[in-house]
Amino acid sequence: MKKKTSLAWEKIRNLLLVLLPVLILLALARNAAIAHRARREILDRDTTPPQIFLTRDHRYFVGPGEQYEEEGYAAYDDRDGDITKKVEVSISKDMVQYKVRDEAGNITIRCRRIPYAGQEEEASSLSEEEASPDAAASQKGETAAPQN
Repeated sequence: MKKKTSLAWEKIRNLLLVLLPVLILLALARNAAIAHRARREILDRDTTPPQIFLTRDHRYFVGPGEQYEEEGYAAYDDRDGDITKKVEVSISKDMVQYKVRDEAGNITIRCRRIPYAGQEEEASSLSEEEASPDAAASQKGETAAPQN
């Protein structure tokens, strides 16, 4: 009986001697693949904010009692492409704010002053960037940290 038991243990030991190095190599290869993927994700991280382009008809002004009609805008991201449909537009008293977030969470905000009739000289001398310092900063990549 002792010989059968020692023979069984001998077979198990031989099997482990063959399988153990294979299992170790597989574990090392898996860890290397995970590390490579993590390095790749860090290198491929999207930190570039999207861009919002505003169109402007310099002949358009909002008259007394009229509502503002959108002059046009588009949003583009270097990785996500055309993201115009993701733009959130909000209108306050005399400003229109455009906010867009790309898939990586980078945000850009642009503002435009609503061109009211009677303010032609003021509106023509103020660009959108002067109307909102935050808008100029966001277009230059100086956006807030991604908000998830």
